[in-house]
Amino acid sequence: MPAVIKEVILENFMSYRYARIPLSPGINIITGPNGSGKSSILLGIAVALGQTYTERGRRLSDLIRRGEEVARVTVVFDNRPSDGRRPFPQFRSDDVFFTRYVRSDGEYWHEVNGRPVSKLEVRRYLSSVGLDPDNALIIMHQSMVEEFAFVTPEERLQLLEGAVGLKGYRDRVLSAIKMLESIGREEAEVKETLERARDALSRWSELYEKYKARRELEGKLAKLNAELAWARVRDAAAELSDVEAAMGELERELQGIEEEIGKLRVKEGEVRELIERGEGDILRGAIELREGLRRLRGLWGELVELVSSTRVKEFEKRLILTELEGLKVKRRRLAERVEALRAKAIEAGEEVSTNRAIEEIEEEVRRVELEIAALGSVPVEVEEVYSKYRESYEDLLRRLEELEANKKKLSEELEKRVGIWREKIEAVVSDVDATFRKMLESVGASGGVRLVYEHGVEKAGLEIQAGFGEAKPVPFNPLALSGGERTTVIMCFFLALQNHVKSPLRAIDEFDVHMDPRNRDAVLAMIFELASANPGTQYVVITPGLLTRLPQGANVIIAQKVKGRSLVSVAKVPGGVGGGKAERAA
Repeated sequence: MPAVIKEVILENFMSYRYARIPLSPGINIITGPNGSGKSSILLGIAVALGQTYTERGRRLSDLIRRGEEVARVTVVFDNRPSDGRRPFPQFRSDDVFFTRYVRSDGEYWHEVNGRPVSKLEVRRYLSSVGLDPDNALIIMHQSMVEEFAFVTPEERLQLLEGAVGLKGYRDRVLSAIKMLESIGREEAEVKETLERARDALSRWSELYEKYKARRELEGKLAKLNAELAWARVRDAAAELSDVEAAMGELERELQGIEEEIGKLRVKEGEVRELIERGEGDILRGAIELREGLRRLRGLWGELVELVSSTRVKEFEKRLILTELEGLKVKRRRLAERVEALRAKAIEAGEEVSTNRAIEEIEEEVRRVELEIAALGSVPVEVEEVYSKYRESYEDLLRRLEELEANKKKLSEELEKRVGIWREKIEAVVSDVDATFRKMLESVGASGGVRLVYEHGVEKAGLEIQAGFGEAKPVPFNPLALSGGERTTVIMCFFLALQNHVKSPLRAIDEFDVHMDPRNRDAVLAMIFELASANPGTQYVVITPGLLTRLPQGANVIIAQKVKGRSLVSVAKVPGGVGGGKAERAA
C-alpha cells in the first residue's frame, strides 16, 4: 500500500485559525474563489514535509496568521498495514504525523509523531515511501508554470533530469569533466616539479657512491620489504577470495528465486487468460451467469495469490540484490586494494612466496634498519637528503604515471558516461515527446520535444515546439503566445513528464490561470486520465474554476473565507467509497 495523506491540519497558518482537511486516495480537488485559502492547503503540505522551494526568498514566519506567535502544520499519513506491511514500518501506529512548528521569531522545527526530528530525518522517512518534496513535479506551486515559461532550454533539461531521477547521470558526466581538467592542471605542475627534482637528484647521486658499504644491509632490507609487500598482497587476496565465494552463493540463490518468479509470472498469465476467456463466455451467454461468476471469483483469488507470491519473491530478490551490491562494493574495494598492494609489491621487487606473518616480517625489517643506523661512521644526513630526493623524485614519477593513466582512463570513462547519459535522456525525451504530442492534439495544437546537445552535455538543453491551430510548430516562445496558450503548452509538457515520476503524491496548484474553459477542461481531463492510469498515486488539484466533469469517487474540498478566516467543506463525488456525503472542516 503506498503512503497516502489522510489529513492536513492547519493551525494559525496564513488565513486558517484551525482546520482539518481530509484527503482521500485518488483524486482530491480543492476549489473556491480567489483568496479563499486554497493554495494555503498545498503550501501547508509543502512546509510540513520540508520542501526547500517554500523556504526560498521568503520568511516562514510570514506564514503565521496575523496576531499569532506560532503556527503549526501537520500532514497525517495513513500507516495501516497492507499485506502485513505498513508504509512507514518504523512506526507501529496506524497514523503517522509529520508536523512543523513556525514561530514569529524565525525559529522552526520538525516533529514526527510528537518527537522532534531533524529535516534530514524527515527526508529519510519520506524517501522510504518514494516521496521527494523537492521534486518539482510532485508538488507544483502556483508560480511554477509562469517561472517555467522563461527558463532556458538548459534549465528545462535539468528540470527533466531532476524530476525523473536522471540528474545523477549528468552529475557523473560533469564530475568527470572537472576531474579531467583538474588532472590536466596537476599533470603540468608535476612535470615542472619533476624537472627540478631530476636536477637535484643528479647532484646528490654522486655523493651517494660513498655509501656502497651500506648496500649489503640495504639489499637485505629491500628483500624484506618485498616479502612484506607480497605478504600483504597474499592476505588481501585471501580476503577477496572469501568475498567472491560468498557472492557466488548469493548469485546461485538469486538464480533460483528468479526461476521461481518466472514460473509464477507464467502461471499468472495463464490465469489472466482464463479470466478473460471466462468473461467472454459470460458475455456471449456460453455459460450460465452464476456459474461463470463463481469460476471468475476462484480465478481472481488464484490471481491475487499468484501476484502476492510474485511480490514476496521479488522482495526476496531485492534483499539478495542489496546484499550482493554490498558484497560487490566490498569486492571492488578489496580488488582495488589488492591491485594497489600488488603495484606497490611489484615496485618493491619480484614476487615472493612466503608463509611468514606480516608482524614477523615487520619485526625483521625493524631489526635490519637498526643495524643500518648503527653504522656510526656513515654520515646519516647525506643518506637522508639523498633518500629524500630519490623518494620525492620517484613519487613524482609515480604520480605522473598515475595522472597519465588516470587521464586516459577518465577520458574513456567520460565517453562511456556521456553515452549512458545520452541513452537514458533520449529514451525519456522520446517517450515524453510522444505523450506531449498527443496531449497537444487534444487541445487543437501540435508540436514536440527534442534534445539538443551539439555543444556537449554542459550546454545540452530541451527544446519545446508548439503551434496552435494551423500555425506551424516553432520553438517555445512565451512572448509569442497568449497567456492561456502558454499555460496549456507548459501543462501538457509537465503532465507528459509526470509519467516518469514515481511518487505516491502529485499536487498541482491553479494550473488553469489564463486558460480558456475548453483548454482548462482538456487539461483537467488529462490529469484525471493520469490519475486513473496511476491508481496507487494520490492527486491534489487546486483550481478556482467551476467544476463541470468530475471523476467518480473524487474528494472535493471547497474553500471559502468568512470574516477573515478560511473554512473548508468536503464532499465526495458519487461512485467512490463513501461517496455523496459532505462534511465541514473548521
